[in-house]
Amino acid sequence: MNQFWWEKNKKYIAGVVTAAAVFLFMKYVLTLVLPFFLSVCLISVMQPLLQKLEDKLHINKNILAAITALLALCLLGALLWYTMTMICSQISMLARNIDVYEDCFCRFIHSCCRGMERSMGIDADAMETMIFNHVDSFTADMKRKAFPRLMNYSVSYVKAVCSITAFLVMTFIATVLFVKDFRGIREELCRFRWFLAAEEISREIGTMVWQYLKAQAIILCVISVLCASGLWVLGIRHGVTTGILAGILDALPFIGTGIVLVPVALWQLIQGKVWKCAGILLLYGICALAREFLEPKLIGRKMGIYPVVILLAIYSGIKLYGLSGVALGPFSFLVIREIYRKVGASSEEEAGAETNVFCEND
Repeated sequence: MNQFWWEKNKKYIAGVVTAAAVFLFMKYVLTLVLPFFLSVCLISVMQPLLQKLEDKLHINKNILAAITALLALCLLGALLWYTMTMICSQISMLARNIDVYEDCFCRFIHSCCRGMERSMGIDADAMETMIFNHVDSFTADMKRKAFPRLMNYSVSYVKAVCSITAFLVMTFIATVLFVKDFRGIREELCRFRWFLAAEEISREIGTMVWQYLKAQAIILCVISVLCASGLWVLGIRHGVTTGILAGILDALPFIGTGIVLVPVALWQLIQGKVWKCAGILLLYGICALAREFLEPKLIGRKMGIYPVVILLAIYSGIKLYGLSGVALGPFSFLVIREIYRKVGASSEEEAGAETNVFCEND
């Protein structure tokens, strides 16, 4: 009876154990080995290219790997530097034009209060005074609490930058060191059955991740073009740059183009440009419909996973891992699914082999 129950529920028990093991690994172990894990992934991708370059240029593979990794780090650093510079310039421009924004806001509140006085009979001056008192109280509270707290976090920001820099440097060093002995290490590990199974699962997950990233890149380009062209047609200042930024943020779950387009629309409304505000909101709706149309076709069809399952994996990942769960949630789901499939296939093969032996004995 116990043997029958074990055979019947072996797959489900293996699924629960696999899920628990993947969670513990992602939660507590991955951060310790992540630089080495990324270096192995990079070498696996770069190995064929490095071999071809070594044969053609007759340059040592270690030197080629170091140059390639250094170029990738420089490109990443330049991208981060450009992003930070653009953000700082926007903050600086906001600080310089704060009086203009304040004047536009006051005129907007004044016109709204006058409109409510005409339509509802409410005293416009009293309402305007109440609103500005609340705004002044909020601003004073921000200066007293939020800004000092933000400055206190500056040490944490510096630590985070140093941690990221150390992580990138460690990944670079590990990549250069692994290149020389990568083939020998792999040949040694190939003697173990678990490594072959892990390599096959990693290959399948890598293919799905690549398909997902490619689909997201297509959606990102479509949304960026829509936003940039739409804002340019509406005559929004820096519309092309703002549209591209909105398209990039649309690739992030739970954020979307609204994080950019809605504030831009509100700003146009504050300035009294109602038609531009309506046009931006219409553009926001078009982008949302475009994603709803493209995502199931590009992601669900290629990966064989429903978009709602990916959303559930992201939400669960955030609950379990924190902010990093945006990436770790779907990745954990893919790992669990592929291991479960592998275990299920192995169980079916073993059952089939036992049946064949039994029939032959008959």
